[in-house]
Amino acid sequence: MKTTIKHGPDSCRSDPPSFTIETAEDYEIARKRIEALSVQDGSSFRELTALKAAMRAWERKRARSSGTT
Repeated sequence: MKTTIKHGPDSCRSDPPSFTIETAEDYEIARKRIEALSVQDGSSFRELTALKAAMRAWERKRARSSGTT
């Protein structure tokens, strides 16, 4: 799974991570990580949101390649 995190130059804050799910194994890893993110601080919330977005993108890509939408 590819992960991109851009860090701000003048602060400890960073942009939300961006994940790209490339395989079914990546999808399963993301699903398990989402289940594990029960603590809702700012950092885990941003990771959770990014993982869910990556899973939706993976699901759309798979649906298109199988001919269903």
